[in-house]
Amino acid sequence: MLNAGYKKEALAVLDRANKEYQNTYETTIKNISDLHQKRLEAVKTLKGVEAYIQNLANKPKEYEKIVSEIVVRRNKFESDLKMLELESKKADKVSGGVAGAGVMAGAGVAAFGPTAAMAVAMTFGTASTGTAIATLSGAAATNAALAWLGGGALLAGGGGMAAGETLLTLAGPVGWAIGGVALVGGGILANSKNKKIAEKAESSTRAVKRETERIKEVDVKVVLLRKTTVSLNREIVQLITAMLQSGLNDYKLFTEDNKNNLRKMMNSAEALSKKLGETVS
Repeated sequence: MLNAGYKKEALAVLDRANKEYQNTYETTIKNISDLHQKRLEAVKTLKGVEAYIQNLANKPKEYEKIVSEIVVRRNKFESDLKMLELESKKADKVSGGVAGAGVMAGAGVAAFGPTAAMAVAMTFGTASTGTAIATLSGAAATNAALAWLGGGALLAGGGGMAAGETLLTLAGPVGWAIGGVALVGGGILANSKNKKIAEKAESSTRAVKRETERIKEVDVKVVLLRKTTVSLNREIVQLITAMLQSGLNDYKLFTEDNKNNLRKMMNSAEALSKKLGETVS
């Protein structure tokens, strides 16, 4: 059949590109979820620092100021998180599942669940519309998060594939059917000639590869942010543990080493609190 080999090869290349995209996507979601977990651990550590300074007698005024700023940042993080949790529960009752609002029927790619969607929302901070994801409802937040990873256009609330002849009308690789069987079987290109199928497959492959590279760049930033968060958190835990074990609760009794350790702890705590609100662009 005319151009049958061309079509077969183009669809095979598209299939490989989609698989690479999916692997990259799943790795990035995993790293984002892990970053979120590390931030939750950081919140507990910061609370420990706050409590320690509050109970420390004769502490320098500068440390009280630093703690007050840390509290503001931590409260902002927890407030956004709580808002997302409440809205997610509300949306779950209405739509029958937050994740379900972002699933595109027949796409062959499962959307991530509410926990991962929340992690994505907290990591990126804004939807493609410029609206803070944390201010959206649970379902809308999931859609915004999916849309960001999938190409930038918000998905419709009920899900389902976009209609149209062009594969690129779909909401990014997250919603794309995988492989030639899915493309033809889904009716999108069923009546097209082999050459047209091949050309559309090649166009889609280029788009998928662009998205793959974009998400790889995102993943690098996420991994770096996670690494910094973990490092700061570990340092603070070590320092505050040493402080507590010393049994000193009066700054006037501190040695120079004690004061240096406290200074390091406060500097790291301040930096960690800023990392809580840092988003990936």
